[in-house]
Amino acid sequence: MLIIRYIYGFVFMLLALGAFMGLVVFFPVVNQDWRVYRWFILGLITYISLMGITNAFFDQNLKFFRTFTHELTHAIFTILSLKRVRAFQATSHQGGEIHVVGGGNMLILLSPYCIPIFTIALLLFRPLFQVQFAPYLEFAIGLSYFFHLHTNWLQTGRRQTDITKYPLLTSYSFIWFFHFLLIGIIFSSFREGLSAFWEFPKVILESIKMLVSFLLKY
Repeated sequence: MLIIRYIYGFVFMLLALGAFMGLVVFFPVVNQDWRVYRWFILGLITYISLMGITNAFFDQNLKFFRTFTHELTHAIFTILSLKRVRAFQATSHQGGEIHVVGGGNMLILLSPYCIPIFTIALLLFRPLFQVQFAPYLEFAIGLSYFFHLHTNWLQTGRRQTDITKYPLLTSYSFIWFFHFLLIGIIFSSFREGLSAFWEFPKVILESIKMLVSFLLKY
């Protein structure tokens, strides 16, 4: 069983490298016209600017909301994995907990550390809004994504039981792969819309093919 988990780790490491190479290929496109992303970037800057104020006045509420978001992500991917949630708890001072009938899998355990559920929801609903509301939605996407990154910075660590249930190589390869994948999808979506959800993974597959071909030559 441990060997299989390490094999998963090497697979996700390869996927993470492919996703990173996909980002390297894609970011020159971003530099061509950064104005496409200006509202998204403004959302990031606003979150950073308000971080000190919100932490000072809404510290307990933010702790609860971060914990709630973490456990909610577990719950969402429990349901998507066709499993049942037996209990759900989130507090501002004692953390949170979710009980999954039959136990969790890698996606259930590690999804809160790499999948921004609010950002993805906003991306999926974006095509439903009229053009004049697009800047506000893009601003919210930037705000929600940096909230996700900040929450991950605070919650991700070697002592997290979710992470230590797998070898660290496997857990962190999984986390980095999804981080790179979703960064690419988010930036691609501002130009390609919903098609970014399948177009950027195609870029990753091409990058992995190139990487494997290079490795096989040597």
